[in-house]
Amino acid sequence: MKCEENIYKNWLDAFKNIGVPAIRRDTAARILAVTYVHGNNEQLVYNMKYLQDINHIEQVYHIQGSEVPDADLVVLVKKYVKELETFLENADNEPHNDAVFLNHAPDWAKELFSERYQIKLIN
Repeated sequence: MKCEENIYKNWLDAFKNIGVPAIRRDTAARILAVTYVHGNNEQLVYNMKYLQDINHIEQVYHIQGSEVPDADLVVLVKKYVKELETFLENADNEPHNDAVFLNHAPDWAKELFSERYQIKLIN
């Protein structure tokens, strides 16, 4: 693990250990919703920061195994999943300029994954 990745992991762990999420509920919900709708991207499994964030979200918002998840997070995830799915349904599905991959996601989703993880969302 790179030094920066180790520092980031330790930072997330420090927040978890004092019972405070390092990732805001709204941001966590957006990350989970984008993962659910656009998770067919191989870059996700190789991006250490993304994997560390998912692990942190699972732990602090109780979405592991048989735990009762954070109710407010569930409401937000449903809201963002619906928004992303509606966006996909209403999108123009015809390739332009011989594009192999279509990128049907709202700007907030593209920006979140681009800025936070340097991942381009593709379908």
